[in-house]
Amino acid sequence: MNRDDITEALKTRLASGGVGLLGTYPAVYPQGAMTRPYFEVSFPAIDTDGPSLKGGLEREVGRMSVMIVVEFGVGETEANNYADAVKALFPQALRIPVAGGIITIQQPAQIRPGYRDDRNEIDWRVPVIIRFSTLSQ
Repeated sequence: MNRDDITEALKTRLASGGVGLLGTYPAVYPQGAMTRPYFEVSFPAIDTDGPSLKGGLEREVGRMSVMIVVEFGVGETEANNYADAVKALFPQALRIPVAGGIITIQQPAQIRPGYRDDRNEIDWRVPVIIRFSTLSQ
C-alpha cells in the first residue's frame, strides 16, 4: 500500500458518491477556470508509524480536505447541502479496501464554517475534513 493507492481510493469514493459536483485535485486543474459550484481536494497531512523492529504492520493517520466552492451571496445554502452530502459519504468506521491494506474513517467528517475567499471575493468556501487511518496487511 502506498500513498497513491490511499489517495486514489479516497478520491474514487468521493467521485463515485453522487455528490453532483465536478472536482479538482492537488495541482490538477482543467483548462480555464472552474465553473462554480465545484470542489477541491487536498491531503494536507499524513503521519506514518512504521513497523516494529520485530516486523509488523505499518499504520498511517491522515486527513482529506474537501473544499466546496460556490458563488458568494447566492450559494451558501447550496454549499452546506454539498458539504452534508460529502460528509454522508465518509461515515465513522467506514472501511475502504486498498491494495495491501485498509482505510478506516476515524470519526464523522467535520464541516467547518464557510468563509469568503480573500483572494477571490466572489468565492464562498466550505471545508469538509475527513480523518482516516490506514493499516497495511
